[in-house]
Amino acid sequence: MYTPLRHIVKFFVFTFFQTWFFYFAIILFGLNAFNGLGLVFLLCGGMAPSFIGVIMVLATYDKEGKKEYFRRFYQVKRISICWWFFILLIFPAIHGITALIISISGAGMPGMELLQNPASLLFYLSVSLFSGPLPEEFGWRGFALQPLLDRLGFIKANLLLGTIWGVWHLPLFFMPGLYHYQLGFVGFWFFITHSIGLAMIMSLVFIKTRQSILSAILLHWLANLTATLMSPPASQIYERVEFLLVFVIGIVICLYMGKKKKSDPA
Repeated sequence: MYTPLRHIVKFFVFTFFQTWFFYFAIILFGLNAFNGLGLVFLLCGGMAPSFIGVIMVLATYDKEGKKEYFRRFYQVKRISICWWFFILLIFPAIHGITALIISISGAGMPGMELLQNPASLLFYLSVSLFSGPLPEEFGWRGFALQPLLDRLGFIKANLLLGTIWGVWHLPLFFMPGLYHYQLGFVGFWFFITHSIGLAMIMSLVFIKTRQSILSAILLHWLANLTATLMSPPASQIYERVEFLLVFVIGIVICLYMGKKKKSDPA
């Protein structure tokens, strides 16, 4: 379905406005992002991409377009067996390779303490789903990605969306106690490269699963969950190696998609 450029611009503007309004309120008023009003503001800001994405769909799509949009969320058949395996295994594989690199360098192995506590694991299963994938993917991939792919092609679309996605997280780097805050200023730039690489991976799966929003949610969820399980506490080296590895995989995917496009008949 054709989406005018102005609608994509509106999506980005309204998403940033809602998120940064609540996030910077937390920062300016010194609120605790883990409880009370601070937590409410954090949730209201974090849900902006999906909330604005759904609003834009309801406001701009025709009747059939709206039906197709929501089918992309619940139709499991869009995801073939091989892509189910890819979704389930790509991030454990990435963290496994990262752990191997770290162990060879002697910098320390991931602890995986959560696997030893089933109650904590169930908690983080839920947190990993509701702290990013569901509140974001109805917008980033569900609404914005395909129009960008149509206009810019695979590489430029994902460079743009990945950068925007990464910058959207910026206020979190000023909230003490949050994961992003611990990454620091230098970590922010590594985070941007990670967001771009992750956007490339998710875009490939999005294309191969007929624009499945469900596949984007699952990938985002497993990326967050695997990082929570595998990453050693306060290990900047581990984080940066994993971020760069995701970015390299994204570059490989770009080369693959570029070669595939050239081989397609005109």
